[in-house]
Amino acid sequence: MFIIIVFSRKKIFPMTDLQKIYHLVSEFKYDIKFFDKTILNKDDYSLRSKAAPYIKLSLELAKILNLKTYVEIGSMRFAVTQKCVDFFNTGLNPHGCCEDGHSCFFWANENFETYTVDIDENCITQIVWTYGHFNLNPPKNLHVFVPYDGIKFLSEFNKKIDILYLDGWDVGTPKYSEKHLEAFNAAEDKLSNVHLIIVDDTDFKGVMGGKDMLLTPHLINKGYIPLINGRQRIFLKNG
Repeated sequence: MFIIIVFSRKKIFPMTDLQKIYHLVSEFKYDIKFFDKTILNKDDYSLRSKAAPYIKLSLELAKILNLKTYVEIGSMRFAVTQKCVDFFNTGLNPHGCCEDGHSCFFWANENFETYTVDIDENCITQIVWTYGHFNLNPPKNLHVFVPYDGIKFLSEFNKKIDILYLDGWDVGTPKYSEKHLEAFNAAEDKLSNVHLIIVDDTDFKGVMGGKDMLLTPHLINKGYIPLINGRQRIFLKNG
C-alpha cells in the first residue's frame, strides 16, 4: 500500500482538520493487488481489493472538510444487497460483497447531494431494485442522469462540485484513460476551492495502466495532494 500526504503552505481549512485527515490516511490499511493486465478472471477478482473501504474513507474525508455535493461519472451496474451493506459497515466477509462499488447509494445515504451519471440504461434498473429491496424510496438528494454521457453532463453542470468521482469508460476500452482526463477537464471550472477527486480502477499497472494513467500526473502537476493509491486513488485540492 502506497500512502502519501503532503500539505502545502496555503491552507484554507483548520490545522485540526489536516490532523484528522493525516490520521485517517495513515491508519488506512487494506491489502491491495496490482494487475499487469486489463482483463481479469474469476481468481483475479477474488484477490482484488473491494471498493467499499475506499468509499468509506472518502466519506469520512468529505465530512471533515464539510463538503456537500458529490458527482459521479459511472453509476451502479449491480444492485446493492444486504451483504454489501454489511461489508461496508463492518469490513467483515468481503467475499459476500459483489465487485461493484455502489458509491451513489452510500453517498446519498449520508445526505450528500448526489448526482450519478451513466450511459448504460441498466443502471436505472439496479438503482430501482436496490431501494425496493430495502423497502425504501430513492431519496430526494439522489439525482439520476441515466442514460447520459458523462463528459456532456460535466460540461453542462451549473453547480459547484465538492467531490468528483470518476468511474466511467471501463479499463481496456478505447481511450479509457483519455476519457477520464477529458472528464476532469470538463469539470475543472465547477470544482470548489477545497475538493476531492476520486478515481476507481487504479490498480492496473501494466502498459495501458488504470483509469488514472493520464489523470494522475496531470493532477499532481496542478498541485493536487495524493492521499491514497490502491484500488482507488484519492486526491485533495486545498484551494
